[in-house]
Amino acid sequence: MRTPSALVPVVAGFGVILLLLLAVTAIGVTHIRHLSNQLTAIVSERNQKAEFAATMHALHQARYQSLTLASSLDDPFLRDEEMMRFARMAGTFIQVRDRFLDLPLDADELELWHEIRGELLRVEEHAGQIFDLLRRDAVDAARGKIRHELLPRQKRMMQGWSRLLDMQREKNQAAQRDALAARDRAQTLAMALSAAAMLVGVGIAVFVVRLSRRLEKDLFEEKERAQVTLQAIADGVVRFDKGLDTGYLNPAAEQLLGLSAREAMGRPLGDVLRLFDRQTRGDLTAALTGDIRKGAPLNLPGNASLLSAQGMEFEVEGRCSPIHDQEGRITGGVLVIRDVTEERELNRKLSWQADHDSLTGLHNRRAFEERVARALGGKRAGDMPMSLLFIDLDYFKQVNDSAGHAAGDELLRQLAGLMLSRIRDSDLLARLGGDEFGVMLTACPHDVAERIALAIRDGIANWHFTWEDCGHRVGASIGVVHVPPTWASLDECLAAADAACYKAKQNGRNTIVIHQDRAGD
Repeated sequence: MRTPSALVPVVAGFGVILLLLLAVTAIGVTHIRHLSNQLTAIVSERNQKAEFAATMHALHQARYQSLTLASSLDDPFLRDEEMMRFARMAGTFIQVRDRFLDLPLDADELELWHEIRGELLRVEEHAGQIFDLLRRDAVDAARGKIRHELLPRQKRMMQGWSRLLDMQREKNQAAQRDALAARDRAQTLAMALSAAAMLVGVGIAVFVVRLSRRLEKDLFEEKERAQVTLQAIADGVVRFDKGLDTGYLNPAAEQLLGLSAREAMGRPLGDVLRLFDRQTRGDLTAALTGDIRKGAPLNLPGNASLLSAQGMEFEVEGRCSPIHDQEGRITGGVLVIRDVTEERELNRKLSWQADHDSLTGLHNRRAFEERVARALGGKRAGDMPMSLLFIDLDYFKQVNDSAGHAAGDELLRQLAGLMLSRIRDSDLLARLGGDEFGVMLTACPHDVAERIALAIRDGIANWHFTWEDCGHRVGASIGVVHVPPTWASLDECLAAADAACYKAKQNGRNTIVIHQDRAGD
């Protein structure tokens, strides 16, 4: 291999060599320090991965325990609350899992994650079936399904989480060893270079030449490792040149695109890669390549999809980055894509469960309180009035006791539909728990809010519910709060609505009480 021209002055004379070596020494120390910082960052990243993996492990264990506890509760209200807690933990798991997947994962971690994800999908499928059984009061069937179907799957999945935690601990230890070794090498090399600068110029020149050759060897080996890694990773990798002709597909990309690397080689990228907007069905490939030609890296939009050569559609996410030569000119680009079809379907299901009541389909307490807090925290358009209704069903327990929980559940579903028909499209109706409901009326004059409360009360009072040829009737005690513009506390609003509802209950039931804010009068 030819000696780089930058090293010629080094061998030309001792004085020039000495000056160049001092520069090389400074550059070498800086580079090694940068390497040490990179390894330290890797250790930090590994710690984050271990923390997120431990959190997901704990959340799944807690969700299993919550579902088991719900199946052991005889009181339907306690069981219902435990089931809502089970659903809420899904939202927390999504957030932690997304943060974990945002971190760069190596091939071993991706392989193990896909194994865990497969078990996770099966566990969530069994959990969903058990959830439905509990909702229908089929407690014995739910317990049997937990013991015979969910528990074995849960154990296999938890073993996968444990393996992921062990892997992170091992990689943390390896990264820490690398960081310490890099620091030691940096110190040793700095002292060696300084000593060499004082001793002999010829030795310095030889050292620089050997260092250059070693770096070239490392670069070659790094390139070889990169090629092997590309073949092994689960993400699809597509490389193309500046003329937008396909240059490389890794095995994962071949599977997604439905083409072999040989079939795709040299073909226009637009013929090989067909990206489109899942909602508008518009083409995304042209916009992607246009931005890359300008030198701008680009993340695929959240609604990106891929159409394979066989006509299969995949929801994908990924990033496209330009490739530059030594002069900074763009010579092509690389697109990394990942199939997220199953993940997004699971996300949509878990997100819905986190914000909705599974029995009635209404928003749950968590979503209701978040919407109220957001309305209080923001500027209400035109300072239009806002009101809250707290609704507590009267005599509902008698229906549950006399006709059974299945009848009570059906009554709740019917009354939820009735209340939805009495409010406006812009209003929010939520089941707060048991037989309690809440309504947020935004941009609603006070008299209109009171008419809505009256319509709900009368509608419930006049509702004829028949179960197994027996008629049942219930009522509603409603607390109304006209939220003053000066109120900004969620707890203050909810406490006022709850107090008004309680007073309506004390006044003989099936009544409406409007909260009086003396401080705001």
